[in-house]
This record gives sequence, C-alpha cells and structure tokens, in this order.
Amino acid sequence: MNRSMFVSVCSLLAVLTVSGCKTTQAPLAQSGQKVHIDVLVNRGDPNTMESKQWGWRNEIGEFMEPNLVRRLGDYGFSSAQIQKASDFKGKPDSYLLSVKIKSYNPGSSAARILVGYGAGACALDCHYELMDAQGKKVLDWDDGCGSSSDWRRLPVKLNQNTGRKIVEYLAVK
Repeated sequence: MNRSMFVSVCSLLAVLTVSGCKTTQAPLAQSGQKVHIDVLVNRGDPNTMESKQWGWRNEIGEFMEPNLVRRLGDYGFSSAQIQKASDFKGKPDSYLLSVKIKSYNPGSSAARILVGYGAGACALDCHYELMDAQGKKVLDWDDGCGSSSDWRRLPVKLNQNTGRKIVEYLAVK
C-alpha cells in the first residue's frame, strides 16, 4: 500500500515537473511551416570603446548569439544567425531580429565572491527590433537584466524573454 502511494506521488510530481517546463510554442506560418527568424547582433562600435570593453562585448556576443538561435528553436521557430542585414532575404513567413547590445558591465567576480549581497553584479542591456519580410519594423523594445551570479545568466534570460515576446506577438497577429 505504501509503495503504490509512493509511486503515485512520484508519478504525479514527474508529470507536473515536465508539464511546467514546456515553453510556449510559436504559431506555424500559413504554409504550415515554422516561421523563420534571421538573427543579427550588433555588438557596438569598437572605435568607441576601450579594448577591454570590446573584449567583453565579444565574449558576451559569442555566447549570446548561438544561444539566441537555439532558444528561438526551443520556442518552435526556425532560426539562423546572419552577419549583415543584407544577408536577410525576406522570404514569406520570415523575420529579421536585430539585437543591439547597448551596454554590458561584467561586474567584479571578486566582489561577488568576497562580499556577496549583490556586490560586483553584472548587467546587460539590449535593444531589439523585429522586421517582417518586407523590412517593416513590427516590434521594437528594450530589455535588460542584472545578476550577482555568473554572467552567462544575462543573455540566457534576455534570450528567453525575446522568444516569449515574439511568440506573444505572432499569436495575436
């Protein structure tokens, strides 16, 4: 009797955990195919930054860009990273997501470790624009976050927010 109750409780918890982890899925295009999103990330102008700042921008960009493509896939989109705006072909049911890293502060890992309580927190702010196949801007927003933990949490959080925002937009379109 106790064993069957234990198995039932474990099964219920497993079902609740799995159903709670499912991401909202993007609607399909009219053709029945996945909506395609090309991703273009602007890390900023290296001429306006110190070499150390540019190095940090490249570090965050190298992690953020493939993670964003993967996250969009988790939401049910087909996506690819492009290097320049002219690479966007504007096919039916496709969009261009342009991301500009406005600011990135890596914080101080020493302060995070030694002091804690939010000291040395890192922060990332980005500007986003979503353009349709004709190049018309359909969404425009800013997003940012900070963390007193590892810097990789910043782009992951913003990328999740981005996927959710685009799914919400396409659901009511």
